[in-house]
Parts: sequence; C-alpha cells; structure tokens
Amino acid sequence: MVTSDSCPDTQVRRVVIRPNRSLSWRQSMVFLGAISVPLLLISGVLAVRGYWLILPFAGLELAALFACIYVVSHAAQRCEVVSISASVVTVEKGRARGRCAEGGGPDERTEFARGWVRVELTTATGHWYPRRLWIGASGRRVEIGGFLIDDEKADLAAELHKLLSA
Repeated sequence: MVTSDSCPDTQVRRVVIRPNRSLSWRQSMVFLGAISVPLLLISGVLAVRGYWLILPFAGLELAALFACIYVVSHAAQRCEVVSISASVVTVEKGRARGRCAEGGGPDERTEFARGWVRVELTTATGHWYPRRLWIGASGRRVEIGGFLIDDEKADLAAELHKLLSA
C-alpha cells in the first residue's frame, strides 16, 4: 500500500510504503480462538473416549499456528518512508511502532542529494523473479518496496519520477 502526502509548512513530499495487511493483531487472535475452540473440544471428546494421544498433537498444531500468525503479523509491520525536500531525498526503513515508540526513529536511514537521485525499476530476470525498485545517487542505491507486487512497483516508480521532476 502506497500513500503520498505533503507538508505545507516545509514543502516536503512524503511517500509511505507499507505491505498490505489483511488482519490486525486483534483479528488474528480472534481467528486463532475460532480455530482453537472446535479443535480443543473435538480433541477433548476423543481424549475422554481413550484417544488421549490426540491432545499433545492438538497443542502442537495450535502452537505452530500461533507461530505462523506471529511471524506474518511481525513482517506486516514493515514501513518505508521516502521524503523529498528541495535539496535532499531521504529513505527511511523500519517497522511501525504503534503507540509505544520507545525505540524511536527508523532502523535504517539513507540520504541522497536530490539533483542526482535516480529511480530505477529493473526488469525481472526470470518468470519467477519480481522486478526490483531502486532509488539512489552517486553509486549508492537502496531497494524500496520489496514487498509490493510488480504493478504497485511500477506505479510507485512513476509517482517518484513525477515528484522528483516537480
């Protein structure tokens, strides 16, 4: 998901890039609960009938499902911000920190002189490989939007070209 806005006070244009997130953490836990209740009821009934070995495997299944939900939710917190001012283009990468931002700031920050910045959308090297979007200047470059699909990368490249030429 790509959103663009401008700060009228400072004349800075920002492009915020985030992965598409279908469920929030709370919704994911509701989903886990909806799966857990029938699984535990059925495995409890079977355990009472003498098939007690089903209970540990049901627990392992729930633990594996929770681990998968956690990994996907954690990966969906990625965020990239491209700020374009009159003289500097800044690329910041990190994770959305929500309400408690004790870490503060991005994990990675790269600045380029605006006059030299190039946006490059490479072609796919094979059928299974996605295109890559690079922004950089003076021999340094940073990949952005690695989690976007090819059409979104092409739209983002066109928008960045438009913002940089303005």
